[in-house]
Amino acid sequence: MVHSMLNSMNRRAFLAGSMATAAVPMFVPASALGLDGATPPSNRITVAAIGLGFAWDMFVRHPQTQFVAVCDVQQARRDAGKGIVDGHYNNRDCATYKDYREVLDRPDIDAVYIATPDHWHAKVTTSAARAGKHIYCQKPLTRTIAEGRAVIDAVRRHDIVFQHGTQQRQDLPMLFGCELVRNGYIGKLQHVKIGSPAGVVCDPQPPQPVPAGLDWEMWLGPAPWSPFTPLRIAAHPWYHIQDYSLGYIAGWGVHHADSAQQGSGLDNPDGPIEVDARGLFPAGGLYDDAYRWQMHYKFANGVTWHWTDVDTGTWGAPGTQPPPPADWPQHDMGIRFEGSEGWVFIWRGVVDAHPKSLLDVKIGQRDKVQLCRPNGEPIPDFIDCVRRHQRTSAPVEVAHRSTTLCALGAISMRLGRKIVWDPIKEEFLNDPEANRMRSRAMREPWGL
Repeated sequence: MVHSMLNSMNRRAFLAGSMATAAVPMFVPASALGLDGATPPSNRITVAAIGLGFAWDMFVRHPQTQFVAVCDVQQARRDAGKGIVDGHYNNRDCATYKDYREVLDRPDIDAVYIATPDHWHAKVTTSAARAGKHIYCQKPLTRTIAEGRAVIDAVRRHDIVFQHGTQQRQDLPMLFGCELVRNGYIGKLQHVKIGSPAGVVCDPQPPQPVPAGLDWEMWLGPAPWSPFTPLRIAAHPWYHIQDYSLGYIAGWGVHHADSAQQGSGLDNPDGPIEVDARGLFPAGGLYDDAYRWQMHYKFANGVTWHWTDVDTGTWGAPGTQPPPPADWPQHDMGIRFEGSEGWVFIWRGVVDAHPKSLLDVKIGQRDKVQLCRPNGEPIPDFIDCVRRHQRTSAPVEVAHRSTTLCALGAISMRLGRKIVWDPIKEEFLNDPEANRMRSRAMREPWGL
């Protein structure tokens, strides 16, 4: 579609004008006009993917979206992505890009799905917001706390719709469990036990030549320069490298941090958070993020969390998970809320409780807290919110807070001591050393 035309008229007017001025009859499928119940292309939300990582093609098959472009620094991924999109639409229209800025320059694109490595999230997201694109960004929100604040500011300033990839906020059993806790069915919430997948270690990896079709400088972007090795660009291995991610504490654990935050009623914390975390770090090799952890949180309302790794045996492969020390407790995978009168356990698609009668509760008007139920999945929520210009079920402020909880644990582990966080001022109390760890310099020429 010609950009100059799109600047002067919207897609619907352009299509209508084109049909009206056609010199010869043409066959237009009923699906293209919406006569068979499908949404016509002129009314669909146009979407592009920036970074063909996890679930990048979620929007391709949705009837209310028109997927128009894929962007990735690896040619093989671009070509494969284009093949998936073109195969779905039975055409060759999907554009391919190596540089995300070319995607953001297109005025016909309404929204972007961001699935780059974590160290790119802040830069791409703030740029997309400035370009007026609505954003679905995969988790975790950012690599650092300061980047998260920059993302919030950009999303608010440019008034765009944002959704975070913490899809447990669309899991109906988990939402029900959180509602039981929030509405006092287990009495006063006292303690939360969290178990999420452990990290891994690996041997040193020798540098290798950069393969054809990969723009290595662009993949690294704002991260420090490093020699190429295949594991650096593979998912999930790059989650375990400090230059690109906070490790599996955030790379996977942000899901459970987010749900525990939701069930604890801490989406809007209003007082200091004490964090005392310890971790085991690889002695050498490519990976340098913690692979095991014990994290203690104490919130201003008196609720405490104990968050441990879980030795799943397969998460994060390739690599190995050394056995934990004998005195290293591990919680079950999931989240257990313990109150003065019972407990609730949640995990994807699962809710359990004591007493069992809690499972028969019907949340209704008498309950003060009724959580958002966006059709049980993330895509319709985002699309509907874009159409109505409404807040999503996983908005940017909440994404920043849940990601920050992961960062607090990682910082405490690096320091090897307790830290105290002020969530209002977003700074550590009387702790210059910890405050310097809120941000990291970006490699030139990149910056926010």
